[in-house]
Amino acid sequence: MPRWIDTLASFMLRTDRAVLVTVAAASGSVPRDPGAHMIVGPDTCGGSIGGGQLEFRAIGIARAMLRNEASCTRGVHVERFPLGARVGQCCGGVVHLAFEVLGPPDAGWIAAARALDAGGAAWARLRPLHAHRDAAVRILSADEVDSLPGSVPTDKARVLLRSNAGGVLLWAGTAPDGPGWLLDVTAPAGLRVVLFGAGHVGRAMIDVFGTLPMRVCWVDERDTAFGDRVPDNVDVCATDEPLLAVRDAPEDAVFLVLTHSHALDFELARAILDRADFRFFGMIGSAAKRANFAARLRERGYTADAIARIYCPIGLETLKGKAPAVIAVSVAAQLLQLAQTQDLGSDV
Repeated sequence: MPRWIDTLASFMLRTDRAVLVTVAAASGSVPRDPGAHMIVGPDTCGGSIGGGQLEFRAIGIARAMLRNEASCTRGVHVERFPLGARVGQCCGGVVHLAFEVLGPPDAGWIAAARALDAGGAAWARLRPLHAHRDAAVRILSADEVDSLPGSVPTDKARVLLRSNAGGVLLWAGTAPDGPGWLLDVTAPAGLRVVLFGAGHVGRAMIDVFGTLPMRVCWVDERDTAFGDRVPDNVDVCATDEPLLAVRDAPEDAVFLVLTHSHALDFELARAILDRADFRFFGMIGSAAKRANFAARLRERGYTADAIARIYCPIGLETLKGKAPAVIAVSVAAQLLQLAQTQDLGSDV
C-alpha cells in the first residue's frame, strides 16, 4: 500500500497544486478513522477517506478550492459532515475533514516527512489552522513532542506519537480566528520485509505487497530483474553482496528467501539465523529442500530451536498452489497474520 506521503510527493511532481484531505475527527460509525488521507489534483486523486458520497463531495470541495485563488491563501479549512443527514451514507456517524491546498512551498516539509517515514518510526506534521497557507509546517519525531507550542495539548500529542497507531489532534482554540493547530500523526509503515529474489514468484509477491501496509527491501544480484515499475513502498536493492542486506535490515524484520540459487539460499539462511532478532523467516521450497537444509544446519551447530524458526515451504497450508500469483497471495495472507500472532514458525 503506497504511503500517503509518497503519493503526495508523486502528485506534486506532476502538478503545481493539489489538495490534501485529511480525516481530522470522527464520531460514531464512519468509513475511515482520523488520520486517513486523500490527495486531490485537478484531474486525478490518490488515497482514500472511505469512498462513497463523502469522498465524492470532498473531491468536489477540493477541486473548487483549486479553482478559487482566494482559497489558496488559507491554512486549513475544516468542514463537518454528518454522514446520514448531509451525505446520505448509512454509516450515520460524523466526520470532520481538513482541506489544505499545497504547492511548491510545501516541497521542503514533504521531503522531510518522507525521510522520517522511511526510517520506520512514527512522525507528525504540525500546521497552524488559521494562518496563511505558506506558514511554516513542522515535521516532528516522537522525541520532539516537548518542543510543541504551548497551545498544543502536549500530553495528548505524546500519546498519539508513541502509540504507533496514527491519528489527528485538532486543537481549534477558543475563537474561529484564534490559536489552533492540526497535528497529523502518521504511524510506522507496518511490517519491514526484506525479500530476496526477483524471479517470477518474487515479482508476483511485489505486486501484492505493493498494496499492503508494509515497507519492502527487494534484493537481487541482477540489475535488470526488477522491471520498470516498482510500487512506492518497495525499495530496490541491486547488489553483488546480498548478505549485506541481512546485516543492514532493521530489528524485527521479515525475511523472505526465494532466490534462483540453493547455495545462496543456504548462506542467507545462516546469516538470518545468526541475527536471531528477526520476526519471521520464510523460504520457498519443497519438503525435501527443508529436510536438506535442516540437516546441513545441524552439522554446522545450529540448534533445533533456531532451525525451527525457518518457515519452509512458505504460505498458508490451507492455500496451496504453484502458480506465482497463488504463492504471492498465500504468503501475503501469512504475513498479515503476524498482526495476530508472533509464532508462525514450523519445525524443519
